Amino acid sequence: MLEIALYYVVAFIIAALFMPFVMKAGTYFGVVAKMNERTVHTHEIPRIGGYTIYIAFLIAALIFLKTDTQVNAILLGGFVTFMVGLYDDVHDISPRLKLIGQIVAACIVIFYGDIHLQNFGEEIPYFAEVITLFWIVGITNAINLIDGLDGLSGGISVIVLFTISYTSYLSGRVDIASLSLILAGAISGFLLYNFHPAKIFMGDCGALFIGFMIASISLLGFGYNSSTFFTLGAPIVVLMVPIMDTLIAIVRRKVRHKKFNEADKRHIHHRLMYKFNLSHQRSVLVLYVITLIFSFISILYYYNPSFGVFCFLIMMLLTELFVELSNMISRKYKPVVTIANIFLNRDDLPKIRMIEKYRYTKRMKIITIIILSFVVCFLIYQNQEELTSVVEQEEIEVPYDALDNQTTLLSELYLDLSDAFSNGQRETEYKLFASYFMADILTTYDDTGLLEGDGYLHETVEEEFIEYFGKNYGFLQSEYSDLEVTSYDIISSSPTSLTYEGIDSTKYYRVYIEYTLNQEVKELTGFGTIIVVYESDRYYVVGMDLLKPEFEQTLTENSLNTVEE
Repeated sequence: MLEIALYYVVAFIIAALFMPFVMKAGTYFGVVAKMNERTVHTHEIPRIGGYTIYIAFLIAALIFLKTDTQVNAILLGGFVTFMVGLYDDVHDISPRLKLIGQIVAACIVIFYGDIHLQNFGEEIPYFAEVITLFWIVGITNAINLIDGLDGLSGGISVIVLFTISYTSYLSGRVDIASLSLILAGAISGFLLYNFHPAKIFMGDCGALFIGFMIASISLLGFGYNSSTFFTLGAPIVVLMVPIMDTLIAIVRRKVRHKKFNEADKRHIHHRLMYKFNLSHQRSVLVLYVITLIFSFISILYYYNPSFGVFCFLIMMLLTELFVELSNMISRKYKPVVTIANIFLNRDDLPKIRMIEKYRYTKRMKIITIIILSFVVCFLIYQNQEELTSVVEQEEIEVPYDALDNQTTLLSELYLDLSDAFSNGQRETEYKLFASYFMADILTTYDDTGLLEGDGYLHETVEEEFIEYFGKNYGFLQSEYSDLEVTSYDIISSSPTSLTYEGIDSTKYYRVYIEYTLNQEVKELTGFGTIIVVYESDRYYVVGMDLLKPEFEQTLTENSLNTVEE
């Protein structure tokens, strides 16, 4: 963790040092935010701070990141989004052209990087891709819309990125954690000059780029292996402030018969300032705290899903109350307050006339009892459904065989693998299966044909793989003895375009793992890549590439019969 913390520091320093030059350039070329009826600043301020964020991020990424197709797709899409925003900052292009640019960037991520929601609406062709497109474009614009006060959008983004980094690191996704911290560092360096009173704004080039990057990074998994829903649900929770502000703006402008892109001063930060009379700094700090609470809830879900959902629902209720009391949508929009007034019976709050007529009648009491009884019965029924589901899961036969004489790590991995299979968590399952395979062969390897019949290998490649394994990895027996894998980290995992002759499935995945081997008092570290395929409701190993402990490369090319698409 200390190593990737360095990534944050380097990006922060680059941005902080580069910012004064960008400020002078913005003023010199006249790329400034001009004052109008919606602005809260009192003089012209350069608005190309996003240029520094992008440059600092790019330099740090080139230094530290190991790129693959997915990372390259995100970087390329980020470049397109940044250039669209920069052109808008200089020339003020139309919203339609900006939207087209964002869609192009999103399509690069979806189709070139093959990054989209996994195991989501698979029965409908391209459904996951369409939802992913809406997600990327939506979050890109949400971060831009909330960029209305000094330090607001940047600060919220840093909190979100730290949350993504933390949960990703917990789940072994060091690649996501590193990418998030580099971007957070670049934004933090910008914030030194953007806190109130701001000396520079990030502009569209910064806000759109940050929004696009957060949306794309969240699709890499966000560190949650517990459910398909929270692949997208966790980012929604953390990004609730900009998402809520955007959705309310859409409803508000629809109610007022205005265009979606017609700006106003009724965003959440404006309501805090003008409705509740908070200062500029306090309004920003309040939104920081709210974002921190939502971030804490997403982390809480990682450890305790039920309590995390409960806390989220409480926060959503409080958020709805704020929206109604601050008149963010309209003065008449107060559904929750109106329902609450059934019990409060206050004259200064809206009332339901029909209920007022029957408030103290016997009929009203009977209706109330019936409704409460229905709610109780529904909750009991739901609880029984969950218990039935748990029983059914326990009866599911896991297709992976447990090894005899397992080590502590192998036992833990097998239990996690069994749970992932039983719960239908396919993305988690293939990562655990690859890790279980690698931990097993490195711990128990000998020359008696250990791999044969163990249920790891696909039958199409089994014979060839065993011969290949003994030929290329005989050093494990000849040079080391009593090896035991004691820990592992999944560095990255993603779908791959590899295909193997004789296998009809197209669902191949590559898992890059760092492992630690113990040999007596000596500890060795190495890396390995495992290729798995999904077929017949389970995963099989079809390819492997190990880096010898102490970092001596023993294999340069996979000798199996592979065809690159």
